[in-house]
Amino acid sequence: MAQKFDFSKAKSNPSKFFERPNDVLNNHALSRAQKIELLHQWELDARLMSVAEEENMAGAEPTYLQEVVKALISLGDEAHLNQDSSGSAAAKHGDAPDLKAKPQAPATR
Repeated sequence: MAQKFDFSKAKSNPSKFFERPNDVLNNHALSRAQKIELLHQWELDARLMSVAEEENMAGAEPTYLQEVVKALISLGDEAHLNQDSSGSAAAKHGDAPDLKAKPQAPATR
C-alpha cells in the first residue's frame, strides 16, 4: 500500500521527500502555496548548508540552490521576482539589505 504524503514532514526537510526542486514543481497534488512553502524551506536549508561549507563543515548532499530559486521564480514568488536566477540578490541566510531605503529617525517621546 502506498504511504500517504505528509506535507508537514516534507515541509521540515523537502530534500528528503523530493530528489530535485523541479519534482516539487511537477507535483500536481500540491497547491501553488504548498510548493512555495516547500521551496522556501529548501532554499533556507541550501543557504545554511552553503554557510556551513564555507566554515569547512561540508555536507555530502547537493543543495540545488539555483534550481530552488528558479523554481520559486517560475511560481511567481514575490520574494524572488526581482532576482536573477543565480539568487545573487539575497544573502546566503536571508534577504539582501535594501540599500535604497532611507534610515529612519529615532522615535521621539
